[in-house]
Parts: sequence; structure tokens; C-alpha cells
Amino acid sequence: MPPVSRLSLFVRHRIVNMKQRGYKIKEIKEKLYLEDGIPTTRWAISRFLKRREQTGSSFDRPKTGRRQKLNFRHMEIIDEEMLKNDELTAHELRRILQQKADIEVSVDVVTRARRKLGWTLQGSKYCQMVREANKQPRLKFSLDCICSNESFNDVIFTDESTVKIQQHISKSWGKKGRPRKHKAVVKHPFSVHVWAGISRKGATKIAIFTGRMNSLFYQMILERYLTPFISAVYPGGHRLWQDNDPKHVSKSTVEWMTQNRVKHWQTPAESPDINPIENVWAGLKYHIRKNVKPKIKDDLVKGIKEYWATVTPELCNKYINHIYKVMPAVVIRKGAASGY
Repeated sequence: MPPVSRLSLFVRHRIVNMKQRGYKIKEIKEKLYLEDGIPTTRWAISRFLKRREQTGSSFDRPKTGRRQKLNFRHMEIIDEEMLKNDELTAHELRRILQQKADIEVSVDVVTRARRKLGWTLQGSKYCQMVREANKQPRLKFSLDCICSNESFNDVIFTDESTVKIQQHISKSWGKKGRPRKHKAVVKHPFSVHVWAGISRKGATKIAIFTGRMNSLFYQMILERYLTPFISAVYPGGHRLWQDNDPKHVSKSTVEWMTQNRVKHWQTPAESPDINPIENVWAGLKYHIRKNVKPKIKDDLVKGIKEYWATVTPELCNKYINHIYKVMPAVVIRKGAASGY
């Protein structure tokens, strides 16, 4: 998303509030992006603060031209309603204005007013759900890692994922003036499950399987794919990173890990954004859709193996270093989803 040069009323109030609390312009710019997802420039912030110092107001100077149909109170209503529900249509806002302010305006007037306030239609950015009970553990874990300068040198990041037969990426080019090309999508595509781990010293072998995984099957995968990797690469000690799936922390799995000297590093629940292997899975699925375009199971399995051969220690380190961006964002958001 390109930086926003024209600041909405909400952003202006946020800037004024942070400036009064002693934040510098660079810090305000970073907080607007990390906390509100609003990209802007230091120049835009500086220009607004200078103009506000001159005029004593956060609003734009009055312009010449036709008389405005909506006054300050009407604009406030629109802004407040959009903050409550960012999926409101112009028709719905028009009805709200009729009910709350007893004013009759056209949909076009409401649309222009909303745009003037800085509201633009954009795709929703989804992230994992983090319940209130898990926000504090996520915050504490991230703070501990930051304060201790955690290097993750002995950590093996593991996880499972599902890879489907898919042949198209989400966007493609079309020639102007020609109809959009229709791309067929299978309703229930064949899929396989994968398990693997990455570390500073490279990746484990990848397990490809079908069917449901239970605790015993999970232990078999660890025995076949994890323990040989630990013996060969981390004989001096390691920490296993896995999520808190029931089969990962079941009584039999915990006993198996104790017997086989697998050291599980306790990590907070609902934290896929902190596990760098999630980015590896994203890269794998993109490779399957864009480059492999499988039609049968054998093509899918072959494509997965081809991609995994490219997962070098250098690539693993690139993904692991991404944690240093995620954890500060988790702290800023007080344990909520980082957005990465």
C-alpha cells in the first residue's frame, strides 16, 4: 500500500495525541503503521503539525466554491459510524444521517464526505484469532525473547500443513479490451499433509502423508524425521518449537519426548505468526500453484519434494530472522495478532 499523504481526521487526532505525549515524528510514523496499519510519510506528518500550529485547528482551511451540505457534526457522525463498522455502505450511512441528524442528502454526497474523511475501500487483511487469555502469554514470551537477545541458534521450528492440488495464483494479467479468462477450480481438490522443521543449520527431511494424524502417528514422524536430524545436527542440545495441538502435548507424546530426550520449548498458544515455518509453507503453496500446477497426486508430491530441496540453511535463516520483526509488533499490540 502506498504512503498516505492526505491524512484523515482520525489520523490527525492520533498524531496530535502522540505529539502531546512526546513522540518524535519518526516514532509517530512507525506507530501509525504498526498499530493502525496506516502508511504515511514524515513529510505529511510534519506538514500537518506545522499547519495546525499556525491555525490552531486539525481541520483543513475552508475552501471557496459551492456551499457544503454536511457540517462538522455530520462529518463526525460518518466518521464515528465507520469506526464502529468499517463495512457500512453509503446507502446505510445515508439512513443513519437521516435518523441521527434529520438531514436528507444523496448517496453521492455521503460517498464524497466519507472519502474526504480518509476512508477508502480496500481488501481486508486477515490474521489469526488470539483470545484474551493468550494475549498476555504472547506478550511475555516476546518480551523475554527481546530482552534476552534470543538468537534461536538451537531451536528447531516444526509444524504440519495441508497442500492441495491447485493450478492458479490469486492474480493474473489480462489484455485491455478482452474478456477476463475463466480459470476452472476443482471443488474438492486432492490434498496431502506435510510435516517438517527448519533451524539455523538447515531443514529436516519433509514427511508427506494422507489421513488424520493422532498422537501415535505424530510420534512415529518425530522418530523417523526429527530424532535423526537432532543426532546429526544438534548433538550438543536443542529446543523443539511446536504448537499446542492436542496430539503434540498429549500424555503419550510428552512421555515419548522424555524417553527420547526431545526437549520441547514451551511457546504461547495461538502464535503461528511467531513460527517462521508458516512462511515456508506459504512459499511451498505458492510454488505449487504457480510453477508446478499439478493435476494428479504424483505431480503434487514431486513438486513438494522439488521445493523442499531448495530450502537451504540460508533460506531457513532468512525466515527465522523474520521473528525479529514479528515480536516487536506483538509487544506493541499487547499480545494481539502482529499482522505478519
